[in-house]
Amino acid sequence: MLVNEVCKRCKLTKKAIEYYEEQSLIHPQILGNGYRVFSEDDIAYLSKVAILRGLGLSVSEIKLVLAKDSLSVMQNIRDKKDLELANIQAKQQLLYKLIEKQDWEYVREQLEQLEKKQSILSRLLDRFPGYFGKYISLHFAPYLNEPISTEEQQDAFETIIEFLDGVNIAIPEDLKEYLDEATKNMDTTIVKQTTESIAAAIQDPEQYLEDNKEMLKRYEKFKASDEYKSTPAYRLQDLLVQLNRENGYYDIFIPAMQRISSSYREYYEKLMKANEFFLKDLKANGE
Repeated sequence: MLVNEVCKRCKLTKKAIEYYEEQSLIHPQILGNGYRVFSEDDIAYLSKVAILRGLGLSVSEIKLVLAKDSLSVMQNIRDKKDLELANIQAKQQLLYKLIEKQDWEYVREQLEQLEKKQSILSRLLDRFPGYFGKYISLHFAPYLNEPISTEEQQDAFETIIEFLDGVNIAIPEDLKEYLDEATKNMDTTIVKQTTESIAAAIQDPEQYLEDNKEMLKRYEKFKASDEYKSTPAYRLQDLLVQLNRENGYYDIFIPAMQRISSSYREYYEKLMKANEFFLKDLKANGE
């Protein structure tokens, strides 16, 4: 069919269709008289393009989604949009403060800190696969609100950026598909609940252990079982731990986070103490 019919079918303007052709999103057949002829496949493709554009995706993002037709690609774009939205909302609050207080220096400092926070979180999303990237991005976000005002903090920031720019985590295709499928329904609420559970455990490990002893016993027993060790979940967890050891996550990134954020350093110290307490309890009970 010709372009006028395509405009009606896809509810797009002729100018929009021409633009998508210029961007190599579609490749209609061109007749000798210069008319462009579109197939049913072109119609279906353009309909998806129109939907994705309506959702605010850029042309480059649309190309990624439609080229790979992968759930993980759309999830990654969604997570980046969430991060962008949080950044816009933070800037909106700063605009309100500027109007109210007229404190230009304060707003400048806050903007610099916001940009540094955004640069770390966006890299975490990019460098770590699927839901894991989203989880650690949300996990570290609250600890990146402190101003970077000392030479040590600035050095830690540069170390983190250099580390993240050099990270390249590749996982086998079957484990990638498993991760996408297993986490497709997990949202920010679940991440927050997990973070809150960890916070409760490290705040008072003895009480947490008392309240959750049976559940923790079942969990440790399952983790040690051959049944669990034969699952993709075990393979994925084992692979990520191994890769993080090799790429410097534990030796470079975590120490730098402790230097850049006093609140994260406090959290990490409590986490190590709680972990030591749990290990002693397991050993004492012969588990």
